[in-house]
Amino acid sequence: MQVDKILDLFNLRTLEKNVFCVCLELGESGATLLAQRAGITRTAVYDVLECLKKKGLIRESQKGGTKVFAVQKPEAIELLVDEKQKEVLGAKEALTQFKEEYSTSQKVSKPRLQIFEGQEELRQMMKDMLLYRDITAYVLWPVEKVVKLLGSDFYREFHQKRAERNIKIKVIWPQVQSVAKSKYDFLKNDLELKREIRIAPKNIDFSLGYTVYANTVRFISSQKENYGFLIESPEMVEMMKKQFEVIWEASKKI
Repeated sequence: MQVDKILDLFNLRTLEKNVFCVCLELGESGATLLAQRAGITRTAVYDVLECLKKKGLIRESQKGGTKVFAVQKPEAIELLVDEKQKEVLGAKEALTQFKEEYSTSQKVSKPRLQIFEGQEELRQMMKDMLLYRDITAYVLWPVEKVVKLLGSDFYREFHQKRAERNIKIKVIWPQVQSVAKSKYDFLKNDLELKREIRIAPKNIDFSLGYTVYANTVRFISSQKENYGFLIESPEMVEMMKKQFEVIWEASKKI
């Protein structure tokens, strides 16, 4: 529902969203009817309504001596959204100072290592690349295994966001996984997704993939082992990029 896009700004729980939507559907209503339609107790609905009132999304009034509740007018909610937008803009301005302070405090002379396990953590690890813009990444990638590991919906969305940030990739797939090109629709449009693919020689197969970008090397395993790690190290980047270039030259264009 489109209303979810508004409610997500207010960090509502699913139950709170449901009560809001029921209130929107019914119009001005008492707590008993709202509780019945939402499938919760009258006590619980009062707790939810109190939360929605504090956030400014629900208004309370009296009708015939009984409390009734209704969704705030769109104009009132628009003001709340504008306030959220101001908070975001303020946070973005504060980020500038934060970046300066962070750069001053981080005197990194040793590589930094972060380890990730399980699908959700690995998805967060992948998003590290999206912190950058206008770069080229070098990718040795067991594509079918990674799609199964991360999920096809996530994989599609990730590469759309990557292309939007003008992050180009040069990627090498194992020969045995080249069928993925015709298997998944989101692997077909290389031009739009700023992707150049080559197929590794038959004698080079791999289930552990890596990506080299900025000052980072990202490693990711197959679904069998389900782990990954990031290493921030200019020396590691230089070494892995040289290895990639050797395999790239020996690989065939798809």
